[in-house]
Amino acid sequence: MIIKTFPLRAFAIISLLAVALSLLADFLASKWEREQQINDVTQRLASLRANLEFELYTNVELMRGVSAYVALNPNLSQKEFSQFVSGLLAQRNSIINIGGARDFVVRMIYPVEGNQKALGIDYRDIPAQRESVFKAIAVRKTILDGPVELVQGGVGLIARLPVFVGDETWGVISVVLDYEKVIEGAGLSKDASLNVVLKKSTDNGNTTAIFASSAGAGLVEPVSLPVKLPYGEWFIEAEPADGWTGTHFHPIFWFIATLLTLIAFYVAQLRQNNRSLHLQSFQALRRSEEKFRQFFSSHAVVMLILDEQGNIIDANEAAGKYYGYPVSELVCMRMQQIDQSDDDTVKGNIQRAFMRASSRFVRKHRLADGSVRHIEAFSTPVEIAERPFLFTLIIDITERLEYQARWELSQHVFNHSLEGIMVTDAHQHIVSVNPAFSAITGYSEQEIIGQKPSILSSGIHPPAFFKKMFQELNAEGFWRGEIWNKRKSGTVFPELLSISVVKDNDEQINYFVAVFSDITHIKQSEEKLERLAHYDSLTGLPNRVQFKLHLHHAVCRAERNKSSCALLFLDLDRFKVVNDSLGHIAGDELLIKVTERLTSRLRHSDILARMGGDEFVLLIEDYREQSELVTLASNLTQELSKPFYLSDEHEVNVGVSIGIARFPQDANNADDLLVRADAAMYRSKKTGGANFAFYTQDILVEANNRLTIAAELKRAVAENELELFLQPQFDIKHQRIIGAEALLRWNHPVKGFLTPADFIQIAEQTRSIRYVTKWLVKEVFSIVERWQSQGHDLFLSFNVSALDLSDFELVDAMNTAARQHKVDASRVELEIVESAIIENFQSARNILQSLREAGFSVAIDDFGTGYSSLAYLDKLPIDKLKIDREFTGKLNTDTQGAVVKSIIDLAANFGMSVVAEGVETQMQEAQLQQLGCTWVQGYYYSKPIPLAQFESKYLQHSRV
Repeated sequence: MIIKTFPLRAFAIISLLAVALSLLADFLASKWEREQQINDVTQRLASLRANLEFELYTNVELMRGVSAYVALNPNLSQKEFSQFVSGLLAQRNSIINIGGARDFVVRMIYPVEGNQKALGIDYRDIPAQRESVFKAIAVRKTILDGPVELVQGGVGLIARLPVFVGDETWGVISVVLDYEKVIEGAGLSKDASLNVVLKKSTDNGNTTAIFASSAGAGLVEPVSLPVKLPYGEWFIEAEPADGWTGTHFHPIFWFIATLLTLIAFYVAQLRQNNRSLHLQSFQALRRSEEKFRQFFSSHAVVMLILDEQGNIIDANEAAGKYYGYPVSELVCMRMQQIDQSDDDTVKGNIQRAFMRASSRFVRKHRLADGSVRHIEAFSTPVEIAERPFLFTLIIDITERLEYQARWELSQHVFNHSLEGIMVTDAHQHIVSVNPAFSAITGYSEQEIIGQKPSILSSGIHPPAFFKKMFQELNAEGFWRGEIWNKRKSGTVFPELLSISVVKDNDEQINYFVAVFSDITHIKQSEEKLERLAHYDSLTGLPNRVQFKLHLHHAVCRAERNKSSCALLFLDLDRFKVVNDSLGHIAGDELLIKVTERLTSRLRHSDILARMGGDEFVLLIEDYREQSELVTLASNLTQELSKPFYLSDEHEVNVGVSIGIARFPQDANNADDLLVRADAAMYRSKKTGGANFAFYTQDILVEANNRLTIAAELKRAVAENELELFLQPQFDIKHQRIIGAEALLRWNHPVKGFLTPADFIQIAEQTRSIRYVTKWLVKEVFSIVERWQSQGHDLFLSFNVSALDLSDFELVDAMNTAARQHKVDASRVELEIVESAIIENFQSARNILQSLREAGFSVAIDDFGTGYSSLAYLDKLPIDKLKIDREFTGKLNTDTQGAVVKSIIDLAANFGMSVVAEGVETQMQEAQLQQLGCTWVQGYYYSKPIPLAQFESKYLQHSRV
């Protein structure tokens, strides 16, 4: 029974077991195939996720550097923002733009081109974007949102990172990624064998699709992987495009035959698949790292990775190229070797950078060639293999700082320049002015911006003026000149204007820069100088230059009209006495009063001018008879002979000498007319002054004679025709010779011996006296040197003229001669007449003081005949007074004896010695000795005699 049933039971069991095993095998086979699909989908999905994360992170991560830069420069401009961001986006292909939304309004964007519509967007007004913006502020992390329809066109993914300045919210930094490029770069749309969906979680727990590779129904049982984001959750899901493998039945005999093999194969294959999955996940991670390494190595921005001690762990090629070291050498260096700060400062900066999400430092780094550059370092802490490191971007800002310094300097110059500056665009609309512009024109910056420069037009210049200006601007790029413009008040003013053209790289005009200065004062000064150049500043009369123009015109008119004109040359008498006695202020007042008197006697057509000093000229046109000139000259002489009363209650009397020359009777041109009127004035002056004289032919002869003598005198000095005669001076008390006076003689080859009276005055007038004085100094020092070497204790005196006391040429000549001849300076004595001192007192006193300090003696010749001797005795460095022969010759009268006694006493009071000139009798000698004067000179003792005769006659009595 049992045996019978066993097979049935066994068969049943075996059948059931077979069925169970078949079903199990069928189920296991289907499951294995499904697992294989899942593994394959998971593997490919992991690769897609890695690609997506790389696309996102490589394009978004640099937001930290931008955020740190903006946080440290909250008021940066669009230009500064663009300059910084452009260096970071050199190889970013998926970024549409990076924007800065201060106070949630997009105010800065890069690149600007193509993204202009995004400028000015207020995120608070866009519900689709407002939520993610405020979420980023709330969580203080990067929020990735999208896809979003962009206002400038296209679809983008927007990453936003909040920016805080202290505790205050600055706004957000936005990186707009090209949605299509991100999807394409991640490869989500390339694998046709998968249906891929990218989703994100919403705050209410739901999910929304970001991307779907198929527009059909949703996925049934997808493989889902999380996408790593800074904040928020994204999921990437996929299933086979043909669907998952379903459960099916296999023939039992196939199943039974292959059951064990399939089970073994399944187990082996499952393990292999698991190993393959891990391997491919590792390879995907490796590819991601390789992409980052490629990004790190090939990026143009300098990148460094530092550890906590400041060691450079890694550096890209750009870093090696920038610092000038091979990368292999750079990664063996420490930041302390590059940073120019001390080690403690560098370590402190690195420690602070590890403690912050992002940091920015401006430092000085030394390159391999020794140069120091300013850099901006942006650092972010990162973890690599669970170790902390510092990822640092280095931006060279040397040129930016130099540009900023130049810009600040130019702004300082622009704002503080005293010259007005105006900048217009290519269409001549004013875009900028400086404060000096407003100060000069009266227009404020708000009033003038947008206007055209024509608002300043004065209306004075014709259109041709501006046409020529712009022709020169177009041709040369620069124009400079004077122009009359109008202020806001309506007043017209002159300005010196310079206009420069500013062009771009394509030679297109961008701006016009105008720099101008108000030259009103310069114009006024020019007018004043013009007047000073042609008019006398004291009297207001035409000066010599202006008068010569009038004279030439008058002569031309007279010649053309066959008429006559006359020239009166006026020279005041005794003016120098007044000027030197009462001072230059009194002299100037006298000249003004003289001018007033002269003009009161003239017609409106008469032209009076001041030639200089106390000389005036008067041009008379259209006179008929010579008697008219006589009457006029007489009236002027009488008028100026009347006393003048100055403001300090001084009464002065001068007078005038007038010379008259006529055209065409006396001269046939203006220059000769002036010369001959001057010559006639000298003739009038010779008669004693306060008179007038007409030009005559003999005056011309006399003038020519003066010129001839002047020319011959220069030749006489050169050819040694001059000779010295000496007249001795004696001490009658001790009966000995004490010195001599050197008197000049001219051994003229035709006229014989000439005394100084024949040529000295002419020499002074023609200034050839300079040559005579130089010759005289040389001869006197030679004589004194010879006497000194022979042991004779004598001095030698010589006369100098007023012209010699006008400058220091005499002092230089005397000092030079003293050094060359090595003589005792006290043995050389200068004799000066009083009039020479009075003519130029201040200069004479300075020159005489210099000569006294050098050791030379000074004597006043012909003392007592001048006008102001006593007034100057205490102010001049005088050693000796020489009593004029006029007083010596009249000693027999009580009056003259008293005068001589007064002079002797006066000299004693001032510590001066006295010499009496012109002694001719024994009685005069006795009288002088009785009055206390023991030094004498005159014909009673000796006439002036030649040098050789003097030495043979007197030197034996003068030995020391």
